[in-house]
Amino acid sequence: CREPKPSELAVLLDLYRWQRDYFEKNPPAAEQLLQVGESPRDEQLPARELAAWTMVCNALLNLDETITKP
Repeated sequence: CREPKPSELAVLLDLYRWQRDYFEKNPPAAEQLLQVGESPRDEQLPARELAAWTMVCNALLNLDETITKP
């Protein structure tokens, strides 16, 4: 419910780039990750991009700050 600080944004962008590179080198891992969930994925979105953003969202949703608002 807030904008990330510049240092936090840098960490998130590094995570995204690392994950995108990982999934680019491991396409089966991206496909396997994208099989999870109740809704089918948009096949027009590149799997590596979608998988990388999925991992960034996963990191954000698992923060204590996200789970328990002060």
